[in-house]
Amino acid sequence: MNSSLKAAERILDLVARVFEWTCIGVLAVMLTINAGNIASRAVLDQPLNWVWPWTMVLFLWWVMLAFYPLYRRRKDVSIYIVLKFLGPMARRVLGVFVHLAILAAAGLLLYTIPERLASSRGLIEIVALPREVLIYPLLFSSLPIFLDALVALIAIAAGKEEYTPFGMIEVAE
Repeated sequence: MNSSLKAAERILDLVARVFEWTCIGVLAVMLTINAGNIASRAVLDQPLNWVWPWTMVLFLWWVMLAFYPLYRRRKDVSIYIVLKFLGPMARRVLGVFVHLAILAAAGLLLYTIPERLASSRGLIEIVALPREVLIYPLLFSSLPIFLDALVALIAIAAGKEEYTPFGMIEVAE
């Protein structure tokens, strides 16, 4: 089981890196097209009307795809002061609870994806993409978060890993 958990961790790290590089690429595209729009307005006195809607679509993808690397790298914020007063078993119970809550939230998002896709009708104005393309980054982010929480839950429950809260920073007292 230990080797399976390590293999899962490596795969999840790779997925996080792919998401990070995708986010960097999306950000580069957003900056490039907006710089082009600024230049077009300044030089040609003509705006590129398609830039704003594409920027909004790309921004949504960028934000949604960034969720998983942030989650994976534990870069979000949590209150961890209570952990100082908990023993090892209570920490384990808390870790199981936290990861069960994450599984429930990500699982609910995944469960509702078919309904969200079915209700997304029509095209995004100017961009002419189907509205459902706005749902995909939610799916792409929710799935690895769900799998990551599942792996962490198994590792904590099996005693192979200790619960590390998100955003934990060690400070001298």
